[in-house]
Amino acid sequence: MKTVAIIHPWFPQYRKEFFEQLVSLAFENGVRLRIFHGTAPPEWDDRGDSISTEFATHLPTRFFKIGHKSLVYKSLRNFRNAGPFDLVILEQAIRNIETYVILFRRLFRNVAFWGHGRTYTQPSSQRQDSLKTWLTNKGVWFFAYTGGGARAVSQAGYDPARITIVNNSIDTGRLRLDVDCVTAYQIQAFKTKHDLKRCVALYIGGLDAAKRISFLLEAGRECHRLDPHFRLVIIGKGVENQKVIEASTREEWIIPLGPLFGPDKALAMAASDVLMIPGRVGLVAVESFAAGLPIITTEWPWHAPEFEYLQNGFNAVITPDDTAAYASQVVSLLSNTNLLTDMRESARKSMAPYSTESMVNNFWTGIERALGNQDRR
Repeated sequence: MKTVAIIHPWFPQYRKEFFEQLVSLAFENGVRLRIFHGTAPPEWDDRGDSISTEFATHLPTRFFKIGHKSLVYKSLRNFRNAGPFDLVILEQAIRNIETYVILFRRLFRNVAFWGHGRTYTQPSSQRQDSLKTWLTNKGVWFFAYTGGGARAVSQAGYDPARITIVNNSIDTGRLRLDVDCVTAYQIQAFKTKHDLKRCVALYIGGLDAAKRISFLLEAGRECHRLDPHFRLVIIGKGVENQKVIEASTREEWIIPLGPLFGPDKALAMAASDVLMIPGRVGLVAVESFAAGLPIITTEWPWHAPEFEYLQNGFNAVITPDDTAAYASQVVSLLSNTNLLTDMRESARKSMAPYSTESMVNNFWTGIERALGNQDRR
């Protein structure tokens, strides 16, 4: 039986179903797949979405600051003891010290990378880009989050025949089912409890700098000025949690609910009309498709790869990066019943390519091809 290992940065809740299904599918096809993971970085620890599970092995993790740069080292003891592996899949990130240990000590010959393909969410220097390209080229295979990432890697010289596009996603099927199971009575009770009017926007995600919480609150304030019925429900947790709580004590249109999951989260989504995500759009894109809630976002340059899933005017509204323009578009869509209905239906239709099952199948196909490529060599 061949063995494959994946070292993931940490274990967020949204990855559990994906890894469970991938481990099971690998076993059905005669491959033993082991999942290893580090610890959530300090800046994301406040989100509270990290979990532990019996089928994945934690690697003790240390974080280092060198100037403005962050480095990570995951202890490889448990990983080495579980080997050898026919294929090791690592995060495509230049900050992971253990990656260089694996490569330079030749712990395992066949290394692949899984990642964005290029730096999406922050500025990067030419030196950083060159190092990432060099690192990627050390891999025998590349698993790209999206088509855009695959193009970036191939344009940098990587063989397109050794790239798999996984279409990064979450368990959209479960979320859609949870939303569809919400009753009209539950929605009305939720709206009554939180004094929600006819214009309900929802924010879902971490409460941190990348999500532009100050922009969100300023735009929400303008929305409420334009339409006093406007309400903003906020689901999430993070280092800027206090900023949201303090604002909500002064302004009645802000409804902070903290982190919600499963049916509780689905109820909030079913009771809302749109998603307000002015900052980084990532996997919330596929959540919007599952719930039939168009995202209203901005032309901010630091979105995650899944921003590519959005189509302006079809399943999303992408505005200039300006709070007044953004708020105007939010209120305009909320007040246009026919357009809102069409965009909600378009969002639901957009879900088809994005599910845990599809991602698992795409990823498994890549693993099979990578293992087969080794055999041919």
